[in-house]
Order: sequence, then structure tokens, then C-alpha cells
Amino acid sequence: MRLSARSALPRNLALGFLSLLLLAGLLSDWVAPRSVASAAALQSGLADTRGWELLAWWMLATRNVLAVSATASLIGALFGSALGALAIYGSGGVAGALSRLVGFTGAFPGLLLVGLFRLGDPSHGVLALLAALSLLRTLEVAQLVRAELLNALLGDFVEASRALGASRRWQLRAHVVPRVTRPLVANLLQGACALIGLEAALSFVGLGLPAGVPSWGAGLAAVARAPSLLPFAVAAGSIGLACAALYGLGASLAAAPARSGGTAGAALVALGAAR
Repeated sequence: MRLSARSALPRNLALGFLSLLLLAGLLSDWVAPRSVASAAALQSGLADTRGWELLAWWMLATRNVLAVSATASLIGALFGSALGALAIYGSGGVAGALSRLVGFTGAFPGLLLVGLFRLGDPSHGVLALLAALSLLRTLEVAQLVRAELLNALLGDFVEASRALGASRRWQLRAHVVPRVTRPLVANLLQGACALIGLEAALSFVGLGLPAGVPSWGAGLAAVARAPSLLPFAVAAGSIGLACAALYGLGASLAAAPARSGGTAGAALVALGAAR
């Protein structure tokens, strides 16, 4: 019991911190009114910012970072799942193209990818950033979904249910989907961690969100030009804690023991009895 409580403590802390970030993002426009200062002014003068204005910048930056990361993660999950499901049919076609794209993007630096997308971007960086991050997540999720689907479809339970006359829809609901959901959610959490770090790096070098839009990476860049301990600690701590919380939740979910085959076995027995 004590061991279980101790192992749950880091997870609860991670969930609490992520909930705090979400709450800060939702309340940013209300807590950081325009009368305090413009977003661009808060960003450029971050080194000399204290108190209420520092809190206002942090909440606005948190909202922007969460919005970019959540949007790219959602797009990657939707398109990646569809692409991965299509790629299970044969080693060529979609599967072959997917493998080549994953290898290409893995060898191609994200900074250059965003730089290419920024050429002719009318949004001054927003669409380029979202497109690059979404593309990276889509290909990674597609590779994961393809591997998990192939592993699940070739499992013993699927073969046994097919021998008992189970329909494809029943197999997907009882065997395939439960075995794909856990690794997919774990990958999305750890992928969001990577997105936050990549967005911070891109914003730090000026390839992220447009200039004047608060973000943690752009805040680090502003503080680097005029070192100030408190704003630096807030920006760096937000990046580090958010990445640690997301990665820890994903790792704990991936490492959690899977359900035993008892449920699936009972379902097969019930299916055989029904026949």
C-alpha cells in the first residue's frame, strides 16, 4: 500500500502541475488585462518585469505554448492514426512511402523544416510552426499505429476469435482498439513533451511564434540579452517542469502492466457459447 502511494505521488504532482498550466491558459485573458501592458511590451521588457506583469506574461505565454502543442498533437493524432491504419496493407504503397518519410524527417533537422515552411508564410510564422510540428507528429504517430495494429491483428486472441467466427468489428472492439489505445496515449503525452521543447528552441532562435507573441522560448531569448534571474527561472522552469510532467505521465502509462488475458478469454468463451 505504501509503495503504491509513493508511486502515485509523482503522477499526481504531474497532473496537478499540468492542471495549473491549463487553468493559467484559460484565465490568461482575464487575469492579464490589456491595461497592464501589451503582449509585445511584456515580451520585450521581460528582463525588467516583476510581480503582476511577470505573472501576466507567464499566463499569456502558457496559453500560447499549450495552444500550439495541443493543436499539433491533435492534428498528428488524427492524421497519423488514419495514415498508420492505411499503411498496414502491404509493404509497398502507403507503407513504403510512410517508412521513407519517417526516415527523411528523422534525418532532417526541425529547425530547417520550419525555416522552409516559413518561406511565403502570410501568418509570420504561426502556420509554418503548426505545419512543421503537425507533420513531425503525424509521421511518428502513423509509424506507431501501424506497428501496434500489425502486432494486435496477428495476436493469438484475434486468431482464436476468428476461428470461433467473430466478426471483424467485434475483433476491432474487443482486441485491437484496447491494445492500440494505451501506447497511442503514452506516445501523445511524450510527443507533447517533445513539441514543447522544440517550440521553445524554435522561438529562442526566432523561428517560432511571431515576434511579440509571448512564449516560454521567446522569453528565454529576451532574458538572454539582459540576464535577470527571476524571469529566467520562470521561463526555464516552465519548460522543464512541463516537459518532465508530460514525459513522466507518458512513461508511467507505457510501463503500467497491461490487463491480463482473462477478459479477452472470457469474451471468447462467451462467443463460443453463443454459437
